[in-house]
Amino acid sequence: MILFAAVKPNQKTIRALLREQKGVSAARWSDPEKLHITTGYFGQVDDDLAEQLDVELARLSMPSFEVQLSGAGHFGKLEPHAIWAGVAPNPSLERLHAHCKQAARRCGIEMEKRKYIPHVTLAYMKPYPVLERIIAFEKRMANFAPPPFLVDELCLLSSHRKARGANLYRLEASYPLLGSLG
Repeated sequence: MILFAAVKPNQKTIRALLREQKGVSAARWSDPEKLHITTGYFGQVDDDLAEQLDVELARLSMPSFEVQLSGAGHFGKLEPHAIWAGVAPNPSLERLHAHCKQAARRCGIEMEKRKYIPHVTLAYMKPYPVLERIIAFEKRMANFAPPPFLVDELCLLSSHRKARGANLYRLEASYPLLGSLG
């Protein structure tokens, strides 16, 4: 199964994101239950390794914290393939990402090497999107800054491919953020 760790925005933030999902005709907008900030992508993992990863992720000991969304952008230089809402710099979110990397390393899971850019994927693009529409969307979102939301758990999610349409996500485990900064 494909596994990833993520934090989920609260319902008020999700509603604010849903209100912005318009104006780009080539966008396949993400459903509300798919909106999240990935903190670690583990890829294809067998059941035994998934159990190990669960144990390692459960070692998490940190307090809850707030996250602020801010602005928007896209991935794909030559042809945009996704548009996203940005996340203001956040040391606690970086720490959560580092915890996911350490858990993966202890399990022998090799995570991708590219720089961690926290974001909420708002849409995946159909082929040949009109770049001007994406730029207009990003300009409209330049001042997007809903109230911060509380992150009080880390989720381990699985992604299951469907024959048609978007992948199906399933919550496999959650880890409360109740610990100390130590």
